[in-house]
Amino acid sequence: MNSTGENSHVVVARLTKAAAEAAELGQWDAVAQCYRDRAAHLSAVQAPIREASDLLKLDEQIRDRVRTAQAVLVSLLGEAAVTRQRLQGLHQRLEVQPSAPATVSMKV
Repeated sequence: MNSTGENSHVVVARLTKAAAEAAELGQWDAVAQCYRDRAAHLSAVQAPIREASDLLKLDEQIRDRVRTAQAVLVSLLGEAAVTRQRLQGLHQRLEVQPSAPATVSMKV
């Protein structure tokens, strides 16, 4: 294999590992950029990548992190919607009830 192919393999492995590290940190834009760069390098690779199974394992880990992040976001959005509804209900109740004069009692 020529050095260009070997360099591409190294770059593909490095980009995959960088994507995994970015996924661990929740840096999803960086993950997407690593995969775009990796796709460009993979299109130039003509020989099979020896460590492809390792790279696929990292891809699976990244996919799992993405799914976990999506589930957390869905949960947080649901909680935010419930909180918003509660606040709207409180706001409506406060507007409907006549305001009572505020009294302060001080015992001497």
